[in-house]
Amino acid sequence: MKRYGSLALIAVLLLTGCGNTQKIDDLIAAQETPAAAAPDSSVPEPVVPVPDASNGEYNIDLTELDSNMVYAQVYDMAFGETDYSGKLVRAKGTFDYYLDSQTNQEYFAVLISDAAACCAQGIEFVLAGEHTYPDDYPEPGSEIVIHGVFNTYEDNTGAYVQLRDAVIETEVSPTD
Repeated sequence: MKRYGSLALIAVLLLTGCGNTQKIDDLIAAQETPAAAAPDSSVPEPVVPVPDASNGEYNIDLTELDSNMVYAQVYDMAFGETDYSGKLVRAKGTFDYYLDSQTNQEYFAVLISDAAACCAQGIEFVLAGEHTYPDDYPEPGSEIVIHGVFNTYEDNTGAYVQLRDAVIETEVSPTD
């Protein structure tokens, strides 16, 4: 997990501003399972098919968790030891958009806050199919429910997590 080392350090530093993180640490530890024996490197990794959300079944449904648990789960997904690659994830949070002015690359994310709303963790997403911003996206700051396949990737600036083949299920009105 060396590639996540600097990201984990940054996350730890950010969390120190949130006060006592013992509950989050306990929640993450409770969710982790003992590591399996090392796989035989001579056996090729199986291709993971894209899960189907049409039946409403998700591997990880963050919309079902309370705000403490959802933040702990997202933190573990971004910085923990567990491999969530290929899992179908559903999340509810605030839509955010960022345009990198140097590369002209657009990034879209769902931001998920903790119970005190002092800390937030974002999960980048890439919608399935062809889409154009701003026509096919909600307003930044809108509450959304989204699902997609969990993925990790690296570029020249670091390691990141994202939901690929994502679908915005609904926009949540402010009165919901």
